[in-house]
Amino acid sequence: MKFNSIGRAVVFSFLFASITGLSQSGHPIARFTATTVNTSSPGDAVRIDVLRWTTDAEREPLLTTMEGKGDSALQALLQKAPTIGYIWTTESAGYPLRYAYRVAMPDGGERIILAIDRQLGSYDPQRWKLSGAATRTEYPFTVVELRFSKAGLGDGKASLNSKITADTSAKTIALDNYAATPVLLQGVKK
Repeated sequence: MKFNSIGRAVVFSFLFASITGLSQSGHPIARFTATTVNTSSPGDAVRIDVLRWTTDAEREPLLTTMEGKGDSALQALLQKAPTIGYIWTTESAGYPLRYAYRVAMPDGGERIILAIDRQLGSYDPQRWKLSGAATRTEYPFTVVELRFSKAGLGDGKASLNSKITADTSAKTIALDNYAATPVLLQGVKK
């Protein structure tokens, strides 16, 4: 079977969309919305568009690096990772999403772990100052963890005020002691 240039373009577009998990229209496969809380600009809108999920082959080096090589090595891996979505805030530009992983929870809920290769607030640090007595971490990247109940209600926390860890049981990077970390994203919706 022979294809002309238009036929090849159509086949390539279909294969690319199939391989990457993108719809043919290029729309995100998952979208989350929320508002900020416990920051210097509470109530700001945040939208997260996931174009595809991180593969096991992409996830494994991040997890291994997190377990033994430290923050700068993890940032270097995130910087080399492909852009698989965006975190949109009220700042001037979106943050390229470098990691997006889903974990089912035993109670029927879901965890979504996301990472960008810089700190939230890189474009406008004043918007992401933590309120109250919260201590800011100094990671050169940001990990965001969203948790949804079985009913679909969610909140989100970030490494801006929480340590990160290797969650070996879920085989992902994650926030350490999620329960004790203050919420930064409220009213998270799928």
